[in-house]
Amino acid sequence: MEKRLFLAFSITLVFFIVYSHLVAKFVPQPVPPQVDSKEQAEPIGSRNLPQELSQDSSPLSFEEKEGAEDLPQVSIGNFVITYSPLGGYIKKISIGNDEQELPFQNIGFLPEDREKQFTSTIDDRGIEFIGPSGQKKVFIFKDYILEIKLDPPPTAPLVLFSNYLTPKVLDQRYQEIFYSQNKKLKRISPKKVKEEAYTNVEFAGARDRYYCLSLLKGEYDLKWVNENKERAHLYLSFPSEQTFLYIGPQIEKELKPFDLQGVMYYGFFHSIAVLMIKLLYLFYGIFKNWGLSIAIFSASVSLILFPFTSKSSKAMRKMQQVQPEIEELKTKYKDNPQKLQKETIGLYRKYKINPLGGCLPLLFQIPVIMAFYQIVYRFIEFRGASFLWIKDLSAPDRFMALPFPAPVNYLNLLPILLMVMGIIQQKITTSSSTGSQQKSMGLFFAVFIGIIFYGFPAALTLYWLIQNIFTLTYQTRLSRVQA
Repeated sequence: MEKRLFLAFSITLVFFIVYSHLVAKFVPQPVPPQVDSKEQAEPIGSRNLPQELSQDSSPLSFEEKEGAEDLPQVSIGNFVITYSPLGGYIKKISIGNDEQELPFQNIGFLPEDREKQFTSTIDDRGIEFIGPSGQKKVFIFKDYILEIKLDPPPTAPLVLFSNYLTPKVLDQRYQEIFYSQNKKLKRISPKKVKEEAYTNVEFAGARDRYYCLSLLKGEYDLKWVNENKERAHLYLSFPSEQTFLYIGPQIEKELKPFDLQGVMYYGFFHSIAVLMIKLLYLFYGIFKNWGLSIAIFSASVSLILFPFTSKSSKAMRKMQQVQPEIEELKTKYKDNPQKLQKETIGLYRKYKINPLGGCLPLLFQIPVIMAFYQIVYRFIEFRGASFLWIKDLSAPDRFMALPFPAPVNYLNLLPILLMVMGIIQQKITTSSSTGSQQKSMGLFFAVFIGIIFYGFPAALTLYWLIQNIFTLTYQTRLSRVQA
């Protein structure tokens, strides 16, 4: 019986791994609702904006003539920049130590200059464009700050940047448009941006999974233009001679000097996530390794929640001890549900059992795991961080390459260890009186947890594995004491 059961679990494991990868690759997933998307503020007043903001003057309409792949590229400071002499603007940008292009494009583009050929001069500080009539556009980079100088200041609206939806469905979930008005920060999905003008905006921008682009704090008149729900263009309605942008990672130490740390957001449990990040930084300062910091952090959470885990384990043990009597009641009163319920409650009172006692730790674990989930997918420090055989904590651990075609071309060891521990845990916690159906369900659940975590980042799986090690250790000790 057990051989057939484990064979079934093995087949189920392979099926779910293949199925999950195929679904993630071919099935489009909806973008979840963003904070304040239903509460998008009405403009508190707008001016009559120039005609250049119409959809007919899309900043992308000339690209078919030129071809973005032929544009020159240069490295300046923290950035790798692709720029266009035709129009005199920054077409694409990426962080120098990251090969992935940022979704922020067309920085500093003036629609009225779309057909003008600029001459460009490059030094270690930035790029200077000089137009046919002598007008200047200068892009100066210092750390993660971009200064845009326009001489003379244009009378037409300026495209600060265009926010593109990334091709990866997972990364689209973490893209967001934001703006601050009346000291209240609004967050909107790029697909839901409305073509509206806003005045007295303190700052605005966009962010993706790891990086953000934002105006530094000031007072601006802006307009968003949504193009086919694939690109959102942010126009500065009345450009000044100087404009400053932050383009960089979503890290508090980088954003706080400009009072932009509010741009970071980790969902419903944001406050818990912020506290967890502070603890992770504390442990990293001591151990100098993010994987070890996660392990210590997970162990600390286990110790903090130990009183609740202890009560839960003891409650589950009592439930197992009275299971034979409950089965007798089910047989005796199978035709009388009301009497069965009354007798069962009386049995719980007799042995002082709380049926919900086994669920107590979940009330505290759920907020923690949900907050940590958001951290794992947004915390840039985990990206490329190694630990033991793990080369990147933000991706599955990839213990060993397999001679199979994608999607199952790597053996991920952490979720398999998690699965094995779950099976051992079920063997320890189940007694001889436990029914075969319950045992099978317990084993299936252990395997299913491993399947769920198979494609998760190693940081998240490592955290949950450490939690299970502590739980299993305590349950083993408890079973020996009560044996």
